[in-house]
Amino acid sequence: MIDQKSVLIGFIISIILVFSLGYVALMIGLGVNLSGYGLFISVLIGSMIAGYLASKNAQLKLVEASLHGILVGVFTGIAYILITYAISGFSESVASILIIFALVLIGAYIIIGALGGLVGMVIGIRFGRPKELGEDQIE
Repeated sequence: MIDQKSVLIGFIISIILVFSLGYVALMIGLGVNLSGYGLFISVLIGSMIAGYLASKNAQLKLVEASLHGILVGVFTGIAYILITYAISGFSESVASILIIFALVLIGAYIIIGALGGLVGMVIGIRFGRPKELGEDQIE
């Protein structure tokens, strides 16, 4: 079962990090390396948060945890391409480049999102909330 709230929270965090690490790093002049790696790091962080939040609410299987991360990656990739296309002024030359870039970027985001969802689930299991004490265990 997909936890839509955790996917939405992971997507929002991921898209904020994509633009803060991508565009702002280029504007400030921190270099292409930070902005290039920042695109992938932000999706990893967003999918880890989605996997973590989903594992807190329900006991997930490996496939379900990776699916949460994949959804964050796909939505982030689509939003990034659409916002980049809008920022470029809906140019035809940019659109032809973005079509090819979208295939590669969304494919990479799917792989990174799946890994992030699994890592988030493991973190949620490892450092999760302790089980609440029942009425008979409270002294």
